[in-house]
Parts: sequence; structure tokens; C-alpha cells
Amino acid sequence: MEEEKVIYNYFTGRHSEVVSDVLRSIGAYTREDRVRSFKIGITNDPQRRFQEEYASYYDKMIVLYRSSSINSVSTLEDELVEHSSELADNIIAGGGGNYGAPPYFLYVVIRFWRQRG
Repeated sequence: MEEEKVIYNYFTGRHSEVVSDVLRSIGAYTREDRVRSFKIGITNDPQRRFQEEYASYYDKMIVLYRSSSINSVSTLEDELVEHSSELADNIIAGGGGNYGAPPYFLYVVIRFWRQRG
């Protein structure tokens, strides 16, 4: 059985009410001893986004937040990228792309350290 590449473990609600929970989740998923790099982003189709943009470089996508409001997801993304600016692969927060119809998902893609040998 193939390992799941996109994991749905998300919060819902106002971004101001979930920001600390999402920050803790990112911290847990991106521990330095396990993760080589990570990037935070937004999509309305996590499976497609992972396959088309990240599958060749990152190992997993964890969906952390779901909302019908692009403003809520974008605000949360800005806060998380700012908080993780020295560690995340994000060059800027908020790519400003066309995300299509809701719901919108905030995710983190991660690349694990490889075991040698």
C-alpha cells in the first residue's frame, strides 16, 4: 500500500481563533531533526497542487486550515510565513494566484532529511 502524500489534519474557524493551533501544528510537523525544508501555501485543490507543483521536491503536504473565505486563509498564511520567515522556503507570503472556488486550504509541504546508507 502506497503511503499517503497529502494528509488532511485541518482546523476551521476564524483565523484569529486558530492561529496558535496552526502554529503549533506547523512546529510539530517541521521539527529540525526530521524536516530539511518546508513551504506554506494556499490552494483549493490540495491533491492537484501537490502533484503538479511539489511531488518532485517535497515528500508530503499537510493541510492545516480550511475556510470558505480567501481573506481568512490569506491573512493566516501571511502570519505563518512571517512567523517562520527564517526557516520556511517561502520567498514572500501570499502568491496572489487565482485560487478558484472555495473552500480554500492552507497547507505546509515538507521535505524530510534522508537517511544515508
